[in-house]
Amino acid sequence: MVLGTIIAVLGAGLILTLVFLSTGSANTSQVSSQDPDLAPHSSQSWMVSGPTPGAGSIALSWTTSSAANVTLQPVTTCLGPFGPCRTGPAILNWSLATSGQGTVSPSNAPLYVLVVSNPGNLSLRFSAVFSISFAAKSPLPTWGWGLIATGGVALLTIGGIALFLGLFLPGGVYQDPDDEVVAVRHPSLPPEEFDSDPGTRAR
Repeated sequence: MVLGTIIAVLGAGLILTLVFLSTGSANTSQVSSQDPDLAPHSSQSWMVSGPTPGAGSIALSWTTSSAANVTLQPVTTCLGPFGPCRTGPAILNWSLATSGQGTVSPSNAPLYVLVVSNPGNLSLRFSAVFSISFAAKSPLPTWGWGLIATGGVALLTIGGIALFLGLFLPGGVYQDPDDEVVAVRHPSLPPEEFDSDPGTRAR
């Protein structure tokens, strides 16, 4: 039973190791964008590289000195006359606001464009910070994961079977054939009569 426990613990340890490896911390970087003097009725834009589409996230936090229109839109690289091509509607959008926060998770594009427009009659100050989280890469190749997972399941199975046999299999099942067999009389039977004279025994 002790051996089965040890084997099962080793199998569980291998599986827990895979769980900890798969939940590693992501790498995060920050990018800032700012315009200290955005003229009235004008716009400014910044390109930001996001994490791999489908993995990681990108968060935006911004403030202005007066109301502004701010959008974050995914783009793709292309050879158009106006630079990268915008794809689809804005994923984050604020109208006539002085601050805002938003997160795109998971990331859906390799590039994003941040556009701020000043609809007022006075210049404004704009400041934004991007927090980009990249999903942590696995330190093991696929075949390594499969090998460890297979070994962990096999050890858990063997250990579980050994524990079951140790707990529920009755003792003395496998008796040594050379041991002397001793007959035990059931207590409910009457005691045997013992004749001390060998000559009176029945022949």
